[in-house]
Amino acid sequence: MMVGMSGDDDIERLLAEIDGSQTASRSAPATGSPGGAVQPAARAASPAVRGRAGSALRTGGIAAAASGAGVFGATFFLQALPLIDNPVSSGLGAAVGAFVTGALLSLRGRR
Repeated sequence: MMVGMSGDDDIERLLAEIDGSQTASRSAPATGSPGGAVQPAARAASPAVRGRAGSALRTGGIAAAASGAGVFGATFFLQALPLIDNPVSSGLGAAVGAFVTGALLSLRGRR
């Protein structure tokens, strides 16, 4: 029974340390001192930031493929109408716009 109590105390102590370190990293000013917060350049190279950027690029790519294909297909079948011009340029324009929008919104939503 004593072993279980000691393990619970250790878990509580570790959880308190983790919570304290997360609170300290949020409130610490960004200084160049070794005890200060991490510099922005060092944060940009962290795996978490690279993972967010990769996820945003994937989201933007999926949005670009879906909207580009949809707009290309729709304009291809409707190009006989006088207002519809070139399906390729319309599809590429939609793909670029969807990529930028999807990537930026994906990054904004993960803060």
